[in-house]
Amino acid sequence: MRDIHDHNEYHKYESITKGSNNVGGSGVGKPSLGGWIVIIIVIIMLIHFIFNDASWDAIDTLLGLGFLAFLFINWMTK
Repeated sequence: MRDIHDHNEYHKYESITKGSNNVGGSGVGKPSLGGWIVIIIVIIMLIHFIFNDASWDAIDTLLGLGFLAFLFINWMTK
């Protein structure tokens, strides 16, 4: 039987039931610092593209490559 007053047991239970990145879970969480940097850069470039009347193909390529860069950087920094 587990001791409910033991803080270590409580924190183990909390991390398992909430699915933290350390124990179990799918590993999906908040973006890392690198992920946020990529998001900010892509947003700045998107605003620049829109104000300079870029084609939809260029905007589509920017968003696609930005998404891939976000996934890669977020994966590398975790």
